[in-house]
Amino acid sequence: MTKENSNEPLIDSNKLIFGIGQVQQITGVSGRQLRYWEEQNYIAPIEQQKGTQRQYSFHTLFLIFHIQRYLTQGFTLQAAVEKAKEFEKQMPVLRTFIKAQLQGVDVSNERSVIDFGFKNDERKQRVYGIVEGNKTYFKVEDLKESK
Repeated sequence: MTKENSNEPLIDSNKLIFGIGQVQQITGVSGRQLRYWEEQNYIAPIEQQKGTQRQYSFHTLFLIFHIQRYLTQGFTLQAAVEKAKEFEKQMPVLRTFIKAQLQGVDVSNERSVIDFGFKNDERKQRVYGIVEGNKTYFKVEDLKESK
């Protein structure tokens, strides 16, 4: 079985580790904010040896990014954390669906098309996701029966 067909991820995200400076740079969240979020048990750094720089997992970086995104949208810190954690719970479901359904992506400057495969087991219609600039929508296309 080739790597493309296996269920193994291409990158082991558990091995992606970021120092506090990198997290600040990537997310725009200050070190002071990160330490406060830790005190509130919203996030946690990776266990570290005494005297070493704080480090965060990719998973925590992702959580920090989404907390900051919701804060920027005007949510309180507590609401932003709750929304980020809810989004985090949805990700495995989305990943499973996309992995099972995604048949291909055709990218162009004007319009890109995501092929989600057949609508159902009858195999008479295909579902496409369309991206045109900032606009997105679905298109269901009837397939001609071959004789």
